[in-house]
Amino acid sequence: MTRRELNLAIFEGTAEGVLWQPRLETWIGHHTAMGTLPERYRGMGYLDIYDALRCSVRYAASAGIEGFEDGEIARSSERGNDYTLEIVRTPAGELRTLYRDIWIEGRHINHRIEGFPVKTVEDLRALTYIVDHQQYRANPEAFGKAEEAVGQRAEPTIFLSSSGFTDLIKFWSGLLDAYYLLYDHTAEVEAYLEACARRDDRLLDAALQLPCRIFNLGDHATNEFSPPPVLRKYLLPRWRHIADRLHEHGRFVHTHWDGNSRHILPFLRETRLDGVEALTPAPMADMTLENIKVAVGDRIVVLDLLPAIDFLEYRPMNELLDLTCRVIDMFAPRLILGISDEISQVGQIEKVEAISQLVDDLCGLPD
Repeated sequence: MTRRELNLAIFEGTAEGVLWQPRLETWIGHHTAMGTLPERYRGMGYLDIYDALRCSVRYAASAGIEGFEDGEIARSSERGNDYTLEIVRTPAGELRTLYRDIWIEGRHINHRIEGFPVKTVEDLRALTYIVDHQQYRANPEAFGKAEEAVGQRAEPTIFLSSSGFTDLIKFWSGLLDAYYLLYDHTAEVEAYLEACARRDDRLLDAALQLPCRIFNLGDHATNEFSPPPVLRKYLLPRWRHIADRLHEHGRFVHTHWDGNSRHILPFLRETRLDGVEALTPAPMADMTLENIKVAVGDRIVVLDLLPAIDFLEYRPMNELLDLTCRVIDMFAPRLILGISDEISQVGQIEKVEAISQLVDDLCGLPD
């Protein structure tokens, strides 16, 4: 069986092995740019490093959906030595996002929001206008090229979208202002969320024109971003709708829950989703493997589960290998083993190598 065949079989419920599918993009990109790749990986491309590590790759074929805007939207930017100001003008108003840029020795190492653009109800109306004018089209040729490049390393998985509410927190308002807006201007926030739901359907229309079988929702659901009352009202209906649409066409979909998620775990079985990505056990987050197992049962596919901190130098190798065995025992065959969320720039690649050998010894790595 190939890595691609096993990847799909896990979602179909017919698998017997374990797929080792850590996300290594940050680590590979950092060490390639810095010239610090270990000698054994120097001169290799991104997918070649995955092959050398005997790992599957998750998102290398996330291609084939093109986004564009059809409204009166004008974008511009101003750049200084340590900041970028992005301005979006619409008939409904103007949004201004301030990014802080960090440079070290001429290298741009960080670009992060310092000033969120949506603070008032007027800003919300401008944002709703933007969302209402986001459109999508399928590009089967682009998907086919990405699928061919990945080959038998994995079944392609395409990113779709995050939830409108967690997007409001991550990109538009920040955590506190998102909740102030929800409390003070509930109707306007809900109008924005309804626009996001319409956008979801446009995105799904394009996605369903591609032969991709597995999709991801980058929700970043956590106790803080989506506590039970918010999750129940605004996220559960969205997940059920998306899952139902994709299931009608024989597709699978999973959501991204990283960080502290113990309080929202009981809702997983109500989502109708096929899987959950990046759940992070203690001590990195607030839940145990036992908490997670109760929540997912034997139906929901779990992706990852090995905490990223365990790949740091100070964490013992033997404890990580013991944890890996426990994860496999508890969650296989509804498991795609990986790192929650992903290995960092300073993570030890030797631990990835050790897990490859462990999985091979326990159940055999697929081709």
